[in-house]
Amino acid sequence: MHSFRKSNELLEREIKVSPLASQTFSKSYRYFCKGVAPSFMDYGKGCYIYDVDGNKFIDYMCALGPITVGYNNPIVNKAVIKQVKKFSSGSLQSELEVQLAEKLCQIIPCAEMVRFVKNGGDATTAAIRLARAYTGHDLILMSGYHGMHDWSIGASENNKGVPKAVCELTKTFKYNDLADIKAKLEENKGQVAAVILEPIQSNGPDNGYLQSLKELTHQYGALLIFDEVVSGFRYALGGASELYSVIPDLASFGKGMGNGYAISAVVGRKDLLQQIEEGVFVSTTFGGDSVPMAAALATISILEKPGYYKHINKIGTMLKEGIEELIQKYMLQNVLSVSGMPAHCGIAFDGCGNLSYLDIQSIYSQVMIENGILVFAIYNLNGSHTEKEAKAYLDATDKAFALIRKAVDANSIEGILNGGKVDPVFKRNIK
Repeated sequence: MHSFRKSNELLEREIKVSPLASQTFSKSYRYFCKGVAPSFMDYGKGCYIYDVDGNKFIDYMCALGPITVGYNNPIVNKAVIKQVKKFSSGSLQSELEVQLAEKLCQIIPCAEMVRFVKNGGDATTAAIRLARAYTGHDLILMSGYHGMHDWSIGASENNKGVPKAVCELTKTFKYNDLADIKAKLEENKGQVAAVILEPIQSNGPDNGYLQSLKELTHQYGALLIFDEVVSGFRYALGGASELYSVIPDLASFGKGMGNGYAISAVVGRKDLLQQIEEGVFVSTTFGGDSVPMAAALATISILEKPGYYKHINKIGTMLKEGIEELIQKYMLQNVLSVSGMPAHCGIAFDGCGNLSYLDIQSIYSQVMIENGILVFAIYNLNGSHTEKEAKAYLDATDKAFALIRKAVDANSIEGILNGGKVDPVFKRNIK
């Protein structure tokens, strides 16, 4: 049985001084069963993390995606330490900036020029600004999540604090639905600056969808932007653009590029990026931070070795197929389903009877933690996960599903949950 004494003490301290006791919504204690889950990490190694109480977990969150080759990777560490001894941010650029920009132009199909920033939202926002400047139009059509900036979050239900006028400049469209995007392009003809989407959502794009989307977008005088903050470096070195042979006008990358170090980039056509020299303002103090660039170059050197993506896909397929078999085993098709591609896949929870989807998810979360697995609904993989860790994940999932079956049969979670319920800040599909 795990003890979370120090984690819980630190949590109570931070709640008093920092909203949600976390700087990222999805790392907040509210995404776990409070009191019986870790809140603070001490260190990581490979695909394992150790919390401040000394508990060890196999990590299937991977820092929400950025850890691609594993915690404390010696190749990445060596590159980072070498640069730390020189400087991180300085009064002039590092030569690493040139090397990394050249590398991205080499491996990302649409990249003719690169602008570095810090977060995924910075990169998508830079892409939107470039598109608006180039087209002279203001309206954005989007599908997926693109960060916290006003233009994006204003189109969601979580838009408190965003001016109404800004909210009206972005509209959403349905993924894999060409009729829907065509109707919205026609309805807003002559006003759309860009169509932006996460190119890989759920089980991926339908055959020919991305190419047809590109053709439609250009037909209506708009630019196509791929938000590859999640998909970049996870499915293929060049992201979805490489995987599906569709080249957008602009793309944003982040997360997995630096194996946990804060770096992102907007990349794309030269004529679009060169607008930054002509009055389009995309500039940050820490955009040229050389330490994350050293980490990124080292990370990419590992990702480009033969076999990395084959390995990730193999482990992911083992997990996805295993989850599907366990859902069948416990006859939980009415409350659990699986979606996603093998390298980034997860479980969707539905309510049943008196049980909400959060009741079901809380049981799952509690059992996974009890069995040494740190995961949300969706799992992420890094290069150090092996079949051994995958088996441990599926063994824990088996136990979790057995308890979910028990709760569904009893139509109650009484006597099953030991801590608080999962209580995300932004709730979806409540039943």
